[in-house]
Amino acid sequence: MTRTVGDLMATNVLAARDDAGYRELAAFMRAHHVSALPVVDGEHHVLGVVSTADLLLKLADPDPEEGYMAEPFRERLDRIKSTGTTAHDLMTSPAVTVTAGTAPREAAEVMRRRGVRRLPVVDGDGRLVGLVGRSDLLRVYEVSDDALTRTVEDVVRGLLGLTDVVTTADHGVVTLSGGVVRRSDIPRLVHAVRAVEGVVHVRCHLAYGLDDLTLTGTTA
Repeated sequence: MTRTVGDLMATNVLAARDDAGYRELAAFMRAHHVSALPVVDGEHHVLGVVSTADLLLKLADPDPEEGYMAEPFRERLDRIKSTGTTAHDLMTSPAVTVTAGTAPREAAEVMRRRGVRRLPVVDGDGRLVGLVGRSDLLRVYEVSDDALTRTVEDVVRGLLGLTDVVTTADHGVVTLSGGVVRRSDIPRLVHAVRAVEGVVHVRCHLAYGLDDLTLTGTTA
């Protein structure tokens, strides 16, 4: 069964008001052992994210008077943040968010590309409904080999119409054996199986009848 972020996210989410003070934020994060919080307004719309890294800028004490015209943007932003006293001043905005209907693979790519460890999950109006972290997304691999084999077989036979391919799974590693009609079927098949939720790796031991890639001058 294909899952979404909504199936994996935590719904009991801690959040900070945008007017929460610096000391309140520091104490709250320490008490709840969290390193970041979504920042919301009175109607629970996500405005940004505030992290312990944002708070530590004040402790690191970059002098707000030391700025100069040619300073790097990151340093200038840190210097400005170090003077903040509320979540609204300190947060990174706009927040990087996803919706409950987002595919886990897409959410993982957003995390990788944006360099974040967790994502606020919002509804269509931008209101906070959950939070999904890296470890939550890894739950897609909690699937039995038998169930994974059945899902892969559905893809191979149902979607691709390949009836002479044998699929097995061992600890999430799928092995494809048997044969296909054309050599060009192999990369298409492997790509489709890799995209199946829960597949760790694909080992391909497929034979082919017609080498249509060589006939067309294309290499595998």
